[in-house]
Amino acid sequence: MTKPAGKGINILWAQVFSWTFLALIIFLLFFHEGVTIVQSIVRTICYTCFFAMIVYINTLVLVPHVYRRRSKWLYVLLVVVLLVAVTWSYIGVDLLLEWYVFRTEDKPMKVPPLRVYMGLFFLNTIIYLFSLPVRLAFDYVVMRGQQEQLQRRTAEAELNLLKAQVQPHFLFNTLNNIYFVAQRESPNTAMLLERLSNIMRYFVDEGPKERIPLTREIDFINDYIHLEKLRMRHPMQTDFQISGEVNQVTIPPMLLIPLVENVFKHGVNKRSESNTLAMKMVLDQVQLELTVVNPLFEDQEPLQRDGNGLTNLQNRLQLLYGQNFTLRTEKKDGQFIAYLKIPLS
Repeated sequence: MTKPAGKGINILWAQVFSWTFLALIIFLLFFHEGVTIVQSIVRTICYTCFFAMIVYINTLVLVPHVYRRRSKWLYVLLVVVLLVAVTWSYIGVDLLLEWYVFRTEDKPMKVPPLRVYMGLFFLNTIIYLFSLPVRLAFDYVVMRGQQEQLQRRTAEAELNLLKAQVQPHFLFNTLNNIYFVAQRESPNTAMLLERLSNIMRYFVDEGPKERIPLTREIDFINDYIHLEKLRMRHPMQTDFQISGEVNQVTIPPMLLIPLVENVFKHGVNKRSESNTLAMKMVLDQVQLELTVVNPLFEDQEPLQRDGNGLTNLQNRLQLLYGQNFTLRTEKKDGQFIAYLKIPLS
């Protein structure tokens, strides 16, 4: 995710200021103990790098990949190992510097006293505790970026929808006029026009909303299926089962239709007499589950079953629910099965 340039610069300068301030404290700590200026500068650079290791290993590795995905006890153990390893590294670095860098024939080796290392160990703990709010701040920046991205995509979707709504009232009035004529001449045509009008009104009236009644989405799916079945050379068997109370449920618009649309785009064979569509919707107090099943046909090209509809749905679900959803597809026993589970709260 690309962050705005201004935010990236602010975060960078905040880190530069923090590490510079910490390096100054370390320098004064050594200089106060009688260490020369050159040695204090070299040790300050080395120790600041060690402190940076604590912060960035904890915030970029341990917290996201161990604390959140694995075991909290393993995270605690790895933090202790990290702090101890860094503390012992201080002694090793000091010995190497005294033996190979600062040592001369007329000057004995001088290693800082134990209280300096105790002070650095205390700083280790402080730095570790400081890395926790740093991680929270990073998560906040990421969350804000995702929210802004969602707002931009929502605004773009609304703009595209407005562009597509070319004089909708005029169009609906024209359809109504055709509908009344068709009622007298061809009742079946009138019924089709009514379903088409319902679909168009759904896009115009419900599309821009954040949430709509589930019953409205179900009616839209039924109208869509009915019109798509007209293109079939042979009758298509459909079965739509609903288990649970739907009257008080609301969901984002056009969230379920991609699973049905995918069937008619990639899961039917117009020459076959065995096209079927089975859907099962199960609702409870906290979640909605939808399973869509259609047959696979061996004479179809594999690429014909691929498309962007489910990929776009996956991206939209991530923006709406984060990781709190399930969308999976599988091929089993000659059937293509799509499964969706979303929270209702």
